[in-house]
Amino acid sequence: MSDVQDTIMDAAERRFADYGYSKTTMAEIAADCDMSVGNLYRHFKNKEAIAVGSIQRLLETKLAAGIQAAQGKDDARDALEAFLLARLRLGHAHYAGTRPLYDMMQLVNTRYRDLLLQYEDKVIDALAGIVQRGVEQGCFHVCDARQTAYDIHQATLRYNNPINLKNNLLPALEADLARLLALLFRGVAC
Repeated sequence: MSDVQDTIMDAAERRFADYGYSKTTMAEIAADCDMSVGNLYRHFKNKEAIAVGSIQRLLETKLAAGIQAAQGKDDARDALEAFLLARLRLGHAHYAGTRPLYDMMQLVNTRYRDLLLQYEDKVIDALAGIVQRGVEQGCFHVCDARQTAYDIHQATLRYNNPINLKNNLLPALEADLARLLALLFRGVAC
């Protein structure tokens, strides 16, 4: 993405957060960027393309933050916790102040499901690397790192769902995740 595209997506995200996707117009986004509407169309096909680009950027940023946090930890248990917490915190920071979410969620879930599935696959790959590291360190005892990573991802979806992130305080979500991880670590270390 170019700097201009990032500027456009930043402006659009603010509009979507305050007014919703369906109530936001290209003219409003353009005005927020001090651009003409025609200039927006040089960078994005339409408002939907801006929204999808914005969602892709957020998903990739969350994944990168999780991977970076995990890489900073030697112990696989600490890496798993760091990965999950980094993604939770970034997601919460993004969605906590967002009022209308449903139209964006509907757009992505109905028309861009493949985007979500591709991202989910990347998350599971990252988790599988952490689980495999735990197997090699002797702190995780699993037969299939990828399947375990999938199961961990499914168990932690609550901590990445925009509605849950919006409707819950971060300390409560962090405490819930800590309890889940404690349970998981007791289970995989038997």
